[in-house]
Amino acid sequence: MMRTFALSTAFCNTMQLLTLLTLLLFAERSSSEGVKLPAKPLSILAFLPTEGKSHFMGFKPLLETLVSRGHNVTLVAPFALDGAKRPYRHVKVEQTLGDFDMLKVAKYVNLIPTPLHLWWFGPHISETSLDKPSVANFIRSDRSSFDLVLFENFYHECFVAIGHKYGAPVVQLLPFSANSRVSQWHSNPYNPAYIPDLTSAFGSNMTFAQRTSNAVSAFFYTAVSRLVYLPRQRAVADKHFVYPGHDRRPDLVDMLRNVSLTLVNSHPVIGTPVPMVPSYVHVAGMHCVPAGPLPEDLKQIVESAKEGVVYFSLGSVVKSSKMPKETVSLLLSELSKIEQTVLWKWEADDVPQLPKNVIVRKWFPQNDILGHKNCKLFITHGGVQSTTESIYHGVPMLAVPVFGDQQGNSLRAQYRGIAIQVPYFDLTHEAFGSALHKLLIDPTYRENARQTSAVFRDNPLPPLEKAVFWVEYVARHSGAKHLRTAANDLYWFQYMLLDVLLLVSFVVVLMAWTTKKMLGCVFGRCCRRSRNITSPPTVGKKTQ
Repeated sequence: MMRTFALSTAFCNTMQLLTLLTLLLFAERSSSEGVKLPAKPLSILAFLPTEGKSHFMGFKPLLETLVSRGHNVTLVAPFALDGAKRPYRHVKVEQTLGDFDMLKVAKYVNLIPTPLHLWWFGPHISETSLDKPSVANFIRSDRSSFDLVLFENFYHECFVAIGHKYGAPVVQLLPFSANSRVSQWHSNPYNPAYIPDLTSAFGSNMTFAQRTSNAVSAFFYTAVSRLVYLPRQRAVADKHFVYPGHDRRPDLVDMLRNVSLTLVNSHPVIGTPVPMVPSYVHVAGMHCVPAGPLPEDLKQIVESAKEGVVYFSLGSVVKSSKMPKETVSLLLSELSKIEQTVLWKWEADDVPQLPKNVIVRKWFPQNDILGHKNCKLFITHGGVQSTTESIYHGVPMLAVPVFGDQQGNSLRAQYRGIAIQVPYFDLTHEAFGSALHKLLIDPTYRENARQTSAVFRDNPLPPLEKAVFWVEYVARHSGAKHLRTAANDLYWFQYMLLDVLLLVSFVVVLMAWTTKKMLGCVFGRCCRRSRNITSPPTVGKKTQ
């Protein structure tokens, strides 16, 4: 009996051992067949020294998630990752704008023509960021080693040089749709016949005049950019990106072509449906999350509003409290006529006399208010982050664009039936009041917003997970050169098939000329033969 028990135990132990070996072999086989194993911690540099808080907030969740996943992140920026769950290195950049009043200059910014954007504005904001002591010292003195470098490109082409300093693959962060100025370096398809410039007031179905204007804009951002803008960006790079080995740095164009990945803060329902090369990835909505619980006092206000609430915020750059008294009076006059409670983000202690349905505070939890079922409308400046949040939560918008891409964002939302645009500098009682009442009364806007939200949320991966995957993917595959198209190796005339068209034109002309000559010879012989046949015979004179 004991012997039988021993044999049974030995048999069981042998089977367990065989099972364990089988599992180990299966795991080894699975890993060799492409099952993704946990990534090792990466050293990542996020180079975002510009004072654009709205841009930073769009990419902040990505950086915080990279920190949370165990990667060693060094952040060069004026703003911190206050939601990071693990330590990271922060090189804090000085903030010099202070209490800047954007409303005073916005009207003039809107008048700046494209050539001036290229010649002055872009290089100026790059140099302003690089001039700061913390940034200059980091570029000059830092001796760290990085596996990957991220930089924001908002007229910051020269920032790509930071990738050369560390000899690491580069990820480009775009705070907007991929325009012609950026797309040209990676041969990302950009046809001005149907892709409107992000700062334009055009939709996809442009008129002849709009297509002409759009084509001229694309021409300036590509051909003229290379003649005017790029030399100035090169000069900024040569002046500020000085480090051991900088003298062996490739040309700026070559470094831009060598960017491994571009994360685009856009989406077909926010911008315009466009084709993109494999290294361009839409990631709009990384900062969007389901609504959380409201603070108790605010929860009581929102849920006790019988007709719902209207949320009013002009973002982080444009401040409502800086508006002229006449404009504030106009807005309050129209807001007092609606039955909804209005929550208005007002940045100053000096508060105007308010109607009973308007509540102002310096800060509101925007995401949680927009995500509340009692939020009926969002009065917004039309910035890309706010537009994305509104679409995510399915809330219609009354857009009051001030400058930059805000008008384009607002108009594209209006084309989709989820917003009405009333530009800030065109505000009148009639325009604002009419739009306000129409959005609150007409259920079509609410239904369109819900449908658009459903489309925006329907993704194989949430935008944040997609962005993290591609960042780690580029690092795992040493820059992922296989994502680049062969178009990167072509000259501009080859990309546009001008050499092929020249050859085809030559062949067509040659064939036409040859055909003409052959037909000429054939018709010439036929005509001569015809004359010989029809001519009367020559009769000689009789001799006497």
